[in-house]
Amino acid sequence: MLKRLGAGGTVGVVSLAGCAQQEEGGGGETDTGGGETDTDGGGGSDDSGGDESITIGTIFPVTGTNSAYGGGHQEAANLAVEEMNDAGGPLDREVDIVNRDTEGNPSRAAQKFRTMINEEGIVGLVGPYSSGIGTTLAPVARDNRVMEVSNGNTSPALATAGVNEENDVKYYGRTSPNDVQQALVMGRILNQRVEAETASFLYVDNPYGQGLAERASENFDGETLDLVGYSKQTNDYTSTLDAVFEGDPDAVGAVMYPGNGRTILNQWDQGGYGGQWVAAEAILSPQLLSDLSDIVEGMFITSPQTANSETFIDNMGGEEAVTQFAPHAYDATYLEGLALQRAGEASGTAIAENIRSVSRGDGTTVGVGEFQAGKEALADGESINYEGTSGSVDLNENLEPVVPYRILQASDGEAEVIEEVPLSYFEGKM
Repeated sequence: MLKRLGAGGTVGVVSLAGCAQQEEGGGGETDTGGGETDTDGGGGSDDSGGDESITIGTIFPVTGTNSAYGGGHQEAANLAVEEMNDAGGPLDREVDIVNRDTEGNPSRAAQKFRTMINEEGIVGLVGPYSSGIGTTLAPVARDNRVMEVSNGNTSPALATAGVNEENDVKYYGRTSPNDVQQALVMGRILNQRVEAETASFLYVDNPYGQGLAERASENFDGETLDLVGYSKQTNDYTSTLDAVFEGDPDAVGAVMYPGNGRTILNQWDQGGYGGQWVAAEAILSPQLLSDLSDIVEGMFITSPQTANSETFIDNMGGEEAVTQFAPHAYDATYLEGLALQRAGEASGTAIAENIRSVSRGDGTTVGVGEFQAGKEALADGESINYEGTSGSVDLNENLEPVVPYRILQASDGEAEVIEEVPLSYFEGKM
């Protein structure tokens, strides 16, 4: 079964009807919030009610290391807001959305998050993509009682992030799966498909990369020769590759982003190192696979299974516009809106305390583009179960989903799905 995955290029930002766009420093940022709103200067404040709009923020990598994905994330979140507003909005109030760019910089992203809280009055945040930036933002969400739902953070270290000890409410969740799952799949590939006796692990030197590499090593049945972190701030990875391939490992488990990954793979090919690559989902850029088709031929890649409903794909403008983890951004935004509706008030705490309930259970199923149906069911006192475009999105007690996985293999510049890993595989292993 050969499946084409979404294009890796940045896509345009959806501009909500009647909304202004404003250029900001740092590149690619827009404010599609529908004009000025009166705020009290804090996302964790009491809901003022009435007909005032509700403001949520997004923060994605529109520029920087992961810019291949960020534009699609932003467009997906804006699409969700547009659909919610077409249905009258949660609590019959319009949602204003403030979009910001992480620039691939944790400190800049935290500064922008605080500004959105203090000056824009956001009650919820969708994003970021990078776990390194997510680790920086989660305490900000916790301390200001603004609900943050990441579409792409997968680090195991973030499972219990965002708990405010004063009110015992968790202000951080994610629609992307915990990398405990991905580590199990990487181990499965190394053990069963490659049948490697020795392996080394190469990872981007941040919480996402290190956490996943360590967990993958734990799930490898053979001998781990070394775990080697790489810096995003260099262009020469010869010494890094020398360290990874010392001892001539049968395979390399790799956690790397497309930007640096492209350089690493080219230098690996030029250096004649050999070995079998088993890569995490972060490398899954269709552009990279196409450009380096000869180099990546046969590479194994893990990826969380994504439903990608036809409705979502059509509304995004086609498969080419759906970048990796864009469906998760859409679902995160929808869940925040449905949680606001269920809570009956607009605050970060209201979202945090209701988001799990609207994501799972035996209630009325609410699908992609069906915000109106969710509103009506909640108004009738029914419980709802949101089924998203990234999957069922059933959030557990840590406010994160457990999802099926896919094993892909690079073939002629594309990613071929060679195995589906069902939920049953993860039972008792998490």
